[in-house]
Amino acid sequence: MKRVILIFCLSYMPMAQAGSPLIVIYDSGNTSPIAPYLPKRSGPQPKPPKPSSANKAFQLPIETPSMSPGFVKVTAKPLKYLQQPLFLVGTDTRSRAWLEAKHSQLVKLNAVGLLIQADTLKDIQAMQALATGLRLIPASAESFAKPLALKHYPVLISKDGWEQ
Repeated sequence: MKRVILIFCLSYMPMAQAGSPLIVIYDSGNTSPIAPYLPKRSGPQPKPPKPSSANKAFQLPIETPSMSPGFVKVTAKPLKYLQQPLFLVGTDTRSRAWLEAKHSQLVKLNAVGLLIQADTLKDIQAMQALATGLRLIPASAESFAKPLALKHYPVLISKDGWEQ
């Protein structure tokens, strides 16, 4: 009889807990809605164009209109969601000199770079040659430059803020 009661209690416990509400353990407040990242479900989707050798992962010119080369003030701002240091550079002379000067520090930090301004494929190749040993991705930084109030580059962004 005790075994029957024990089996009944053990089988009932998961069902009793299934209806309880979820408990939030930690919420940093740095959340974004997921809706923009989900696919839209409306009618049949058009077929994507066939890939060709002319298609690239980026389109030239690469621009970040809200940012320009210039002096960056050291700013302490905790960015807890940033997993890896990030640096932003362009193809201008200031960015080239900064990348050459900071290269060993960036390699030690295992920083990832965004090339946020480039006009030609030769510009991109020249900057990637300077960034040997680092990951340098051609892409605009417009989506996060405005929220962080970044106006100038080159800049190194880490969990503690940014500096030049």
